[in-house]
Formats: sequence, C-alpha cells, structure tokens
Amino acid sequence: MKTSRLVVLAVLVVALGAWILLVERHMPTTDQAKQRADKVFPDFDRDAVTGLEIHNAHGDFTLEKRDGDWYLTAPIETRADDTSVGSLLTALGNLKVNRSLGRDEVDPTAYGLDEPEIRVTLTGKDGGHWELAVGSKTALGSDRAVSRGDGNVLITTGWFVTDLDRGLDDWRSRDVVDLFADQVADLKILKKGKDRIEVVRDGGLWKLLEPLEDLADRTHVEDLIADLNALRVKTFLDGDTDPAELGLDRPRYVVTIVRTEGKAPVRLEFGRVEERDGSKQVACRRDGKDLFWVGDNAELRLGRAPVLWRSHVLYPFSSWDVEKVAFSSGDTTVELERKDGVWKTADGGDADGAEVLRRLNALASMKALDFDLVRTGTPEIGRITLTLSADGGQDKPRKVTFTFQEPFTAGGRALAVVDARDTVMSVDRDGAAKLFENLDALRGVEPTPSPSPPPGDGNDG
Repeated sequence: MKTSRLVVLAVLVVALGAWILLVERHMPTTDQAKQRADKVFPDFDRDAVTGLEIHNAHGDFTLEKRDGDWYLTAPIETRADDTSVGSLLTALGNLKVNRSLGRDEVDPTAYGLDEPEIRVTLTGKDGGHWELAVGSKTALGSDRAVSRGDGNVLITTGWFVTDLDRGLDDWRSRDVVDLFADQVADLKILKKGKDRIEVVRDGGLWKLLEPLEDLADRTHVEDLIADLNALRVKTFLDGDTDPAELGLDRPRYVVTIVRTEGKAPVRLEFGRVEERDGSKQVACRRDGKDLFWVGDNAELRLGRAPVLWRSHVLYPFSSWDVEKVAFSSGDTTVELERKDGVWKTADGGDADGAEVLRRLNALASMKALDFDLVRTGTPEIGRITLTLSADGGQDKPRKVTFTFQEPFTAGGRALAVVDARDTVMSVDRDGAAKLFENLDALRGVEPTPSPSPPPGDGNDG
C-alpha cells in the first residue's frame, strides 16, 4: 500500500475518533431521543429559566430570577416561594404529549384555546423562550388541551394545572427572613420602646454592645436567629389594614438585622399577640410595609431580660480548637502542644491526652456566677493560657489567659479574670482548684504515693 494512502486512512481514523469523542457520545440515545419527542417542551431546561409570566383565574403574575433566587415582581414586589416555582418548572419539564392534533385536524376554539383559561410564558438565558396556553378539559375528564403557540393542539394529562393555577399568596414566600447565624453581622433589639440590646459578630464570637459591653451569650444569640429564620407567615394582611389595630404603632419589639453579605438590613416589628386558628400568633411588620400574622417562635428569646444576654461561659471555645495550652500553679508550669492530633509536652514526649481534654472541657464549660466584681489581692490559684486556632473570621491564632484567685473569705467563691473580657467574675472555688490538681498528670506522670506507716504503728494492742 502506498504511503500516501496510509496517511489518508490514518487521517480518516483520527477524524472518526474525534467525531465519536466530541459529538456522537454527547448525542442522545434512541431511548433518550424518544423521551424528548414525547415531551411538550423537548428542549426545556428548567435551570436556564430566568423569567415567568402567568395568567390564570387568580390574575396575572410576573416572576424573575435574580442571583439564584426567585422574586415576584407583579402584582407586588417580594420574594417568591421557591417551592411553588420549582414545582411548576418540574411539572412543565416533565409534561408529556398523549396525542398531537395538527392545525388542519382540529379547531382550537373547540378546546377553549382561542381564549385560554391559563397562559404561561417562560424566558431563559441565551434566548430561551417557551409558551403554553391551557384550554378547557377534554371529554376524557382529567386531560387538558394545550398549545405551544404553533397552531397545533396537544392533549396532555391535566395534573400540572394545579401548579399553574395558584393565587397571590401561593406565589409569594412565607419566609419572614431567610438567613443563618453566619450571615448576620449585627443584631439590634428595641424592647417596648426603651430597653436596647445590640450584639455584633467578631470572628467566631458575639460581642454585646448594649446594654453593656461584654461577650454575648452565643447560644442565645444564635438560637434567636434560628427562631427568626423559622418564622412563617400564617396570614398575609393586604389592603387597608390599620397597623395601630395590630399594636404596631407601639411595637413590643423592633428587631434590625444587618447581614454580612451586604444586602439591605431587615427590620421586623412585633405587635399584638392573640389566639388565631388554634395557635398563638403575633402581628408583624417587615421593613415598614409588609403586614402579616406569624407564629410566636421568637417570643421567648426576645423577651429575655437585657442583662441575661451576656455570656456566663468564661470564654467560649472548643477543646478541639486549642493548639497549645500552658497550666501554671505555684512553681509548676506545664506547656503542651497538639501535633497531628496528639498532645505533646514541651520536650516532645507524649502527654496524657485524655487528662488534657478533661481539663480543657472543664474550663470550657465553667460558668461565671457573678460579674463586675472588684479584683482583690488574694493568692493566685493558677492560670491557664490557650492558643486557639485561627478560624471563625480570625486571621491568626488567638491567645487567651484565664487567671483564678482564692476567695476573699473562707468558703467563698474564687475570682476569675479572662484577659479577653473587661470584667471580674466569680466561679466555684473547688471547680477552679481541680483544674490545677497534680499538674504532672498532664505529662502522664503517676503521682508519688504516700509512704506506708511503719509496722506496729496504730492500735494493735
């Protein structure tokens, strides 16, 4: 065979391989092609849809997708219900043709398609466009006649109509707010027009700014945010509703949420509470305009006294965030470091990891019993310095030192000072002392046993 013929054949083989790799393997199989041909919208891509215009028995509605979220833009501007929109897009994408009638076979008027009861137009990125007109029920009962605007009449199963024939309340979101704790930068609460509470995020911590400056109770703050996120609209109040009748002229609570991602703050006002439809509900106004009744999820935590918002934990940390720790008491100091998940002593030896974690967990769970005390000159029980990993928004490891002092009077409480907090606290004295008992045990060293009494000592007769 001539060399030139071999070259031609080689080129053909390479071209065929490229065709299979780049084109044919992406083409639908016979079964896939048949499934597409059976669809009302064979080329429909629900993820590409960015706009919806719907006409149904309840009115006209326009929806728009912005930054991945759906919004109702007419007849009002608000967040749309993602479940309703998603259900509709799924239904349209799965809608199958049971029978197709050409424009020369049937009069669309006979199926109510000259003035369709329901119409939907979908637009998508890259010029995607889909239309559907829904006519009356067929003689078969549940089937519906539809048209894509090309003059042909398609007969489909009519179950999808429930996803299209929704009213205003079903298209708009019932979420009062949509946020999680890590999306909140600042939270302000005005209680009954006088008491003010404000907390701000500082890395992985929450700091209380009002009514006083201190660490905030992280569990309480984040539980309140979860309660607000769980609020759902029970009843929308449109029209001429008087806010004063709902107690919103002088709201019991005003909550302002500033979000980390730069979106507009959310302002919630909570008014009258009453029993409605078998449950306790609260009148609420959002951003000065939207009125509705919501559940009472957040009532308990919003009602907490301002002074109870400060953290009773000495300093919030997890033992797993500790990279280094130093225990000091009297003339003894034990320095430890976690390396590859194993606690080591300063000289590289293995520490007693279980004992280290026991003491760290005891410190992490230790609660302040009193605040804003006067620091006395009583002897020091000991001090613990933690080096915490950089996380939760911190750009470098944090060092925090806990110092414990003996009670001023016998049987009293020990004093506790944390350099990251501007207050002197009290704690249980025995609990503080146990943090520093037998520090050699942290190194895995057994305590020296007490000597046995000499033979014959005691009452042996």
